[in-house]
Amino acid sequence: MMDKNGRIFSKISIVDLIVIILLLVVAAGATWRFTSPNAALSQADAVIEYTIRIEGVRDFTLEHYHEGLRVYDRQAGQFIGRISGIRSGAHYEPHPLLDGTVAWKAVPGRITIYIDIVADGRVTPTAVYVEGTYEIAAGSLRYINTKFVQTSGTIYSVDIR
Repeated sequence: MMDKNGRIFSKISIVDLIVIILLLVVAAGATWRFTSPNAALSQADAVIEYTIRIEGVRDFTLEHYHEGLRVYDRQAGQFIGRISGIRSGAHYEPHPLLDGTVAWKAVPGRITIYIDIVADGRVTPTAVYVEGTYEIAAGSLRYINTKFVQTSGTIYSVDIR
């Protein structure tokens, strides 16, 4: 099987065989990396505008948001877009009444903020991604950072342009 020169079947050396196997593994890894579904996500094909609803915060929190501010995911540290608009309104919570019904009442000193965020994105048949591989979906909870404040909110709406 192996001759005195270290060749297998007197044709190829063990070192050559190891080198060939390593080259095949590297080629297979590169092919998988650059042709996998996530590789295509790095190229934007749409502009995604989505809104995050931040509920029950104090009114001074609104002062820390302004148009053009960059937004990041707090857990991953990934850039997820720029603020394109800000709205706010009263924050309402349910209060049970004596007759068994529920009334929604404004909470003094608390507001709900709606932050519109614009990002480059990609739409696939199963998901919407912004800024590479960050998946967004209406109703999902997000922890976000800006230069001035950290909050959490729910993705309220997603609009694809």
